[in-house]
Amino acid sequence: MENTALGDMTWFPAADDYLMICSPSGRILFVTSSLRFQLEEDLLGRSLNDIFPDSLAAQIITLAHEGQSHSFHTKLQGKAVRCSMTPKEGNMLITVFFAQENHPPAMALSSAELLSREISSSLGTMFAAWDALPPAQDKKSQYAKSVLRQGMYRLMRMGCNLLDCARAESGQLELNVRQSDLCQLFRELCQRVAPMAEEVGIPFSWDCPEGPLFCPFDRERIERVILGLISNSMKYTRQKNRIRLVLTKRDDNAVIILADRGRGIPSSVLPHLFSRPPESSLSRGLMVGGAGYSLMLARAVMLLHGGTCVISSVPDEGTTVTLSLPLHPSTPYLSLGAPSPDYASGFDHVLLELSTALPASFYKEKAKKSKSYPAPPEK
Repeated sequence: MENTALGDMTWFPAADDYLMICSPSGRILFVTSSLRFQLEEDLLGRSLNDIFPDSLAAQIITLAHEGQSHSFHTKLQGKAVRCSMTPKEGNMLITVFFAQENHPPAMALSSAELLSREISSSLGTMFAAWDALPPAQDKKSQYAKSVLRQGMYRLMRMGCNLLDCARAESGQLELNVRQSDLCQLFRELCQRVAPMAEEVGIPFSWDCPEGPLFCPFDRERIERVILGLISNSMKYTRQKNRIRLVLTKRDDNAVIILADRGRGIPSSVLPHLFSRPPESSLSRGLMVGGAGYSLMLARAVMLLHGGTCVISSVPDEGTTVTLSLPLHPSTPYLSLGAPSPDYASGFDHVLLELSTALPASFYKEKAKKSKSYPAPPEK
């Protein structure tokens, strides 16, 4: 269902990412320039049997023919890689992730855990002190309290993302997967976000199937991925920006597409979006902004689900992010017995994840805890 008319939007060209598209028989039809550069060779026109072991190539082709996604480890032109194959419009989309053999994690997991605990402990004290403050007597004091509260939400979000990215880099990021209705989660988030985006002057439209779309996924992490992408689109905005979020079913995958008309991402930054940027990029200010954890986490979460995260962008035109989530993954998940503790410690999930994009005026309410956030009735 769509709640705001927006008109036609143009989907941008293919991302300059480590991707290749293969025919149903396994012939390589397209290779991105970044993958050609990384391999120092163009694989266009070759067969999967030429670059992967015969048994693996046969397995990939068979699973694609059955409409199933597949993740696997192998070597590509002598380099250790992890790949994710997704059937797409009759062909196969293969995303390649190169092993960072000589590249240590941005932060050791033990250090990230210690820092996250310190942030969480300090925030608990800060929120308690904030709640004990007397009511603001004038607009200036009210605004100051809103800025303080928003800053605490930002620290909480950074601590969560920092810890999860460290876990992902060390291979210890885990999912709590359950068979759930993705449409329900998608609809709830869009109903919350749409009026917020409109209030800050960014038209927001969304569309999803009328009925349920069940698949196995980690609700918390998929929620954070979607809200993190929305936050980026709202944060790096410009005049006449607009955001459109779509959930649809393609073959045997749930596909989420976010397209905006924001600033876009410089081509020099695109190759580093999902990993720790080189120091030279940081020194020249080439990063899009922020700590950069949300996109790293998005890629890690989608990969663990057996899906993909693809970004395409044109500077001064906008960005499109496409997430794919297999409805019937080839590797079954172990359903955990107990739900995970609330990562937001009872605070509003949407306000938390959008804390770097919304103005401070959204944070002027008292810092009350609630187990869940209410969704307004569907229009």
